[in-house]
Order: sequence, then structure tokens, then C-alpha cells
Amino acid sequence: MIGWFWMRIFNNIVSFTDRRSIASEFGAYILEVEVPMVKLIFFNELLPHHALHGEAEYLVIGGDYRVKVQR
Repeated sequence: MIGWFWMRIFNNIVSFTDRRSIASEFGAYILEVEVPMVKLIFFNELLPHHALHGEAEYLVIGGDYRVKVQR
């Protein structure tokens, strides 16, 4: 099913990227997620030096998110 829907993400911490090219390396479908700022734990520009630079990661608290499925 492609389009917007509600999806429950059960993980306590979820990792996302803001780069489509990186996201496409993990499968045929790309999930676009709207994450409230209060659920952000870490993002690439937060610190000048860190180990997560490679994939432009966002670490967020898990829960219910509005998700758009794309190919």
C-alpha cells in the first residue's frame, strides 16, 4: 500500500536518514515519517564530531507516526 497512513513503530529508538539515496540502500520501499521535535534524540548537525556522520542519521523515540510509503 502506497500513500499516507498511521504506522506503529514498536522499537524504543528508531533510526532514520534524510537522504533518499541512503534510504534506498535498505530496501525497495522508503518510509517518509513526520517526527515531532520533542521525539528527536540525535541528529547530524547536533554535534560537530560524532560517529554517525556517514548516514545523516536521526535517532528518534519510537511510537506512533504518520508514515508515507514510497518506492
